Amino acid sequence: MKKLFLLLVLLVSTIGFAQKGKGKSAAKNVVLTKVDNISAEIISEKSGKRVVLFVKNGDKIDTLEVKKLDKVDFKPTNFTVKSFTTQGKKFYHVNWKEEIKLDTKLKKENGVVTEDQLWDTETKTLLLGNIHKSSHIKETIFLDKNKTASHDVEKNRSEGFEFTLNADGSFVLKTKTQNSTYVYNTASSKYEIKGAPKTSGPKKKK
Repeated sequence: MKKLFLLLVLLVSTIGFAQKGKGKSAAKNVVLTKVDNISAEIISEKSGKRVVLFVKNGDKIDTLEVKKLDKVDFKPTNFTVKSFTTQGKKFYHVNWKEEIKLDTKLKKENGVVTEDQLWDTETKTLLLGNIHKSSHIKETIFLDKNKTASHDVEKNRSEGFEFTLNADGSFVLKTKTQNSTYVYNTASSKYEIKGAPKTSGPKKKK
């Protein structure tokens, strides 16, 4: 009888431990896309969530931070990572979009936030980070302090620069009043405005 009691105790303890361990399973990373030796993923940590690029080079894996996530429900659309070549260098273009939706009694907004990043994964350098927001807004404006009369106003809003990556690896940043083309300068290892004086290397001592 004593042996049977001990067996039951052990069995209950084993089941309880298995269930407890199962409840503590670690959150899995969310893979957004993969290309070449790169995996773009959402990772969960004690400090919060991040979007990172895991770049595998042989036995080594570099982690490049793309974005810290303030929102829990980060749901990007068309998240892509594509390689391109310019001035003999291979870089990666990271792009994604997020939809904006706001619906209240006085204001309705529908729009898109587009983020573009250019990475040199070899040197682990972010060459460009650009955010552009475009939205259509319909808002009710009151004409008097007592709010007895009102009219609706509709407008399109654009914030930041529109980004376009060209086939030769240069890119354009554009607004209504500005339009600039940037090209990669191998001497400075940076993108610079086309037509600007080029940065030369260090002068050799005679």
